[in-house]
Formats: sequence, structure tokens, C-alpha cells
Amino acid sequence: MATYKGIRGLTIRTIDGDASPVIAGDIWYNSSSKKIRGAKKPAGSWASSPAVNTGRHGSGTAGQTTEACLIAGGIGGQQLNEVWDGSSWSEAGDLVTKKHYAAAFGTSTAAIIAAGTQAGLPDPNHVATAQEWDNSSWTEIADLNTQRSHLSGTGATSTSGMMFGGGGWASSPLDTIFAIAETWNGSSWTEGPDMNTAKHGSGGTGPATAALCISGGPSSSTTATVELYNGSAWSEQADLNEGRYQGGCGGTSTSAIHFGGTSPSTSANTEQYDGTSWTEGANLPAAKHNMGSVGTSSENALSISGYTTANVTTVEEWSHTLAAVTFTSS
Repeated sequence: MATYKGIRGLTIRTIDGDASPVIAGDIWYNSSSKKIRGAKKPAGSWASSPAVNTGRHGSGTAGQTTEACLIAGGIGGQQLNEVWDGSSWSEAGDLVTKKHYAAAFGTSTAAIIAAGTQAGLPDPNHVATAQEWDNSSWTEIADLNTQRSHLSGTGATSTSGMMFGGGGWASSPLDTIFAIAETWNGSSWTEGPDMNTAKHGSGGTGPATAALCISGGPSSSTTATVELYNGSAWSEQADLNEGRYQGGCGGTSTSAIHFGGTSPSTSANTEQYDGTSWTEGANLPAAKHNMGSVGTSSENALSISGYTTANVTTVEEWSHTLAAVTFTSS
């Protein structure tokens, strides 16, 4: 009969208790419980994280990590900008002008926010204006080619990002839904290939050369379709299980997460993507939409503020934490 030593060339170590820290792939014999134990990655879950100072929805969020990001503008947030350092939220430099339903990309120290709706302007008050954050203040930069709101943005840095989709607001509902995509190179916006489906309120995540556009609303309904931009063209990917718009997301084109949104009722659903298909995971603690969101993969994300029946300040963190488990014969 094959033994662990015969397969691995070494014996299982003996510990009076469990390994600390627990490391992926680790295995040991617990002499106290007299059982073989090992590290297992359980299903992901949501846990409360420190709240933002000002509740808002329809904000712009930038940051490729859950340890450092920012949330700016939004209904209820107006021009306010808050920065997360991994332990607390701090108010930083205000936006140049009030914005909501805008999109953002970049990092907590160097970001772009563009388009959206500007309070105080006559209807239709969607704009093409863009602003850049330098870790101290916001400065106006070149406008997008097409003014719109409810668009999506993604990009790893303030010099390489893209905006796509969105709509033109004229009273209600959105009168024109766009398939337009624009890329930013640090100095100007360039229109690229259109998406296959015009959408607003979609999730956007990944670098500008491998971006996902997740779900959204093609008109007055929702769609579960997902598209991938590879730097030159858009292609359809596996659909979400539940079509939603105004949800949160994070990750990459091969490891992504989407959560919350409306369909049209407010949803708490969480779905994870492995580059091939979407799998439902644990729900958000409370259904909400129009939240800010960041995430590095399908295993790590933040759901920031947003709207339930009113603006909320709550922040939730999604994670997969390794745990020690007993190995069994089945």
C-alpha cells in the first residue's frame, strides 16, 4: 500500500496541536487529537470592515487592492473623497466639482474619475469632464469624447485605464445606452472598439488590456452577459447566473467576483468567476446596490457604502481564510 512517505519522500510531522500559521498545502499529525490535520481553503464569506465616514451611492472607486483604495463623489458624497489605508477611512482632498454615477480607476494615490452626472446643471446634466488625483488634490484633465453617466471604469494605474458603456440621462429613464469604450494613456482619451452590447450600470474590473464588463442594463431591463476586452477587441464570456446592474465587482479576467446590484429588486447575491464559469457564493449580509467596490481576485474584495432603502456607511470584506481541518477517509 502506498504511504505518504513513499509518495512525498518525507514523513508527516507531528505537532502537539495545530500548525501556526496555517499554510496552504500543509499537513501534520495532531498528537493531542490523534488525527491527521491539514490546511483547507473554505468557501468565501463576508465580514464587517470599518465604515466610511459618509454614506453614499453612485460614487467612483479606485484601487486594485483591498488594503488601499479611495471612494469619491456619489449621491450623498457630493465632492467628498475618502481614502482607505487598510485600517481606517480618512477624508482627503475634495473633487473639483460634484459628481455622481461617474466611474474611476487607478490607485489610492493616483486615480482618474470621469463623466457621470454633475449636480446643479440643467437636465440633461451628464458630463464628459475628468479629474486626476495625485494623492493631494484633484485636477481637471482632458474630457472624454462622449458625455454620459452610469458608465464603468477599470485600470491598474492613472495612466492606463478605460471607460465603457453608460447612458445619457434625460429626466428618466436613460434615453441612450452606449456600447462605446474609451482608453486613457495618461494624456488623452481614444475611442476603441465598441462592446457587443450597449450597457449601463455594469461592473468593470481588470487592467485596461484584459478588462471585464459584467452584466448591466441594456435598456429598462438587465442582462447577465459578460464581455472581455483583450486590448484590441471585445468577446462574449460566460453569463452571470443572475443578471444585475449597479452591482460591485473586483478581480481579473480569470478570477473575478460580482455582488449586489438590482435585478430590478435589490440583490445580495455574490458570484465568483474562474475564467470559465460563474459560481454562486455566500450572500452579502444585506442586499444593496450602487456601492463602491475593489478587489484583487475572486477571493478578496470590498463592498463599500451603497444604497439599500437609504445610503449606508457599511463596508464588507470578502475573503477566503485558510483553516485547519481533519482529514477523513471519505
